[in-house]
Amino acid sequence: MKNLFIVLTIIVLMAIACTPKASPAVTEATIPTSKSVSKETKTIEAGHTIFTTQCTRCHKEKPIQKWTYEKLRPTLAIMVRKAKLDNPEIGQLTAYVYANSKK
Repeated sequence: MKNLFIVLTIIVLMAIACTPKASPAVTEATIPTSKSVSKETKTIEAGHTIFTTQCTRCHKEKPIQKWTYEKLRPTLAIMVRKAKLDNPEIGQLTAYVYANSKK
């Protein structure tokens, strides 16, 4: 009985240790609203670099001018997480997307 308890305890601990850990989720709240997006040329140019290098790693360049910025925000939230962008990069990318999205 004691051995059974030890074996079950080890199995439970291994199961807990092997479960995927939750990474901090980039939510839509992380993507700036259109009012708070940077309008600086330098930031937009940096965002263009991120867009053409990071975004096109997995798929071809998307025609962002087809959609409004607000329609693109949920997609951006997903994609910046997949691309593992940090907050300054997210700000730059969103500035570029905002500047080139449908108004």
